[in-house]
Amino acid sequence: MSYCVYLSDVSYFSGKLEGALRAKRIAYERRTITPAILLDEVLPNTGWMKVPAVRRDDGLWLVDTTPLLRWLDAEHRQRALIPRDPYRAFLSTLIEDYCDEWQWRPAMFWRWAWPDNARYLGARLGAELSRDSLQPAWAMGLYFRRRQQRIYLRGDGVTRDNFDAIAALYPQALRWLDTLLANRRYLLGERPSLVDIAWFGPMFRHYAQDPRPAALMAEQAPRVWAWVTRVWNSGSEDWADAPLDDFSNAAWDEIFSDIGAAYLPYLHDNATAAKTGTTHFDGHYGGIRYRRLPTIRYRARCLRTLQLAYAALDAEQRARVDARLAPHDIVRHLQQAGAASVFEPIVQAEARAVAPPSLRQRLRFYFSGTPWEPVA
Repeated sequence: MSYCVYLSDVSYFSGKLEGALRAKRIAYERRTITPAILLDEVLPNTGWMKVPAVRRDDGLWLVDTTPLLRWLDAEHRQRALIPRDPYRAFLSTLIEDYCDEWQWRPAMFWRWAWPDNARYLGARLGAELSRDSLQPAWAMGLYFRRRQQRIYLRGDGVTRDNFDAIAALYPQALRWLDTLLANRRYLLGERPSLVDIAWFGPMFRHYAQDPRPAALMAEQAPRVWAWVTRVWNSGSEDWADAPLDDFSNAAWDEIFSDIGAAYLPYLHDNATAAKTGTTHFDGHYGGIRYRRLPTIRYRARCLRTLQLAYAALDAEQRARVDARLAPHDIVRHLQQAGAASVFEPIVQAEARAVAPPSLRQRLRFYFSGTPWEPVA
């Protein structure tokens, strides 16, 4: 079987998936998207207007990097990224979810908050998305720059009051990873695993390649800079089944603390808002005050997925997880079903075809951004 990957060269999750495919030595064809490709090929076959999306040569479509990575590890057992033992696998899943849904905000912030960086990324997006279009690249770039700032800055809780605090989240993450990499080549040892791919999401396409955060990484965390390149090139290494660390390194503690103090409380508040039909909510997470955060049903499903994964551990493995996470107020959030219990977990990578989008849908998706949930 062969794969065609629909992607964008500036996309957070496209970079994450490519890192995994390269690490596992899975050959694939790259198909860089345009608005027409998204609307005419990706959306009708997946229900999503998002990348990455994967089309197998037998017509199977796959979406959403979290279940997709698990699907790939099951289909291609060589060079497994997900740890085999349930304890490491669960903690890796927790880290992946945190990187996907919480580290996303500072990555988008650093991309779009400063005019110089935003102009550069707008120009790149304009060049990519104006291909096969009558729209000039400069106009497309200006439009998407302003759209991204509207949705992912002003529309995602960024205000004058919390601007500096959100900006500080990236240097904080650099310190965490720099410490973890002080005596190892990858985050859990001498070979890449799911946690490397998880952190690769924000660190590659956004932080290591956008001018402003890349300069900061090169100056303050050269070990992280080297690790980004190492993950991208890990397919050239014969790492086989080298043992993985058990998360006992104290450098993980600050990451787990942020999950317990910021991310999981946010997920619970978001799930409550989603259950009650509230479109926005305020919250105080990790010492930062956010106002009018958008309610995202997908993230309510993320919380339910984590809770069910925790509940599925046997008694011995759950005791190990509890002991490791005890100082960080994480287990309580995993045991507290709350509003998340009404949502379905995220387990399906296989996509489903939907009816071709109407003209109204096409215009709405084009001008207002793509939906978080699949189109019905």
